[in-house]
Amino acid sequence: MDATIKVTTIHVLTALVAALLSTGLSAGWFGFKNDIFAFFVAVIILYFVGQLSQRIAGDEISGFSQWLWDGISPFFFTWVIAYTLFMMYL
Repeated sequence: MDATIKVTTIHVLTALVAALLSTGLSAGWFGFKNDIFAFFVAVIILYFVGQLSQRIAGDEISGFSQWLWDGISPFFFTWVIAYTLFMMYL
């Protein structure tokens, strides 16, 4: 499988998990409500997923521009859309 597909798939799937956790933090499922903390949880998850993807992809993906379009952008857009939908319907 191509490294771009692997990295993008990993980022999209973890963005869905991050959106669910962020929704829980924003809605008060964990005993407190904090929208800012929910955002930072997503950023922290993005960082660790990027590190994991770097180990998996190795030298096949290099440069910030490629990481931006293969990992960060899919994660961000998936997180925003899923977070909005989860906040509206859960």
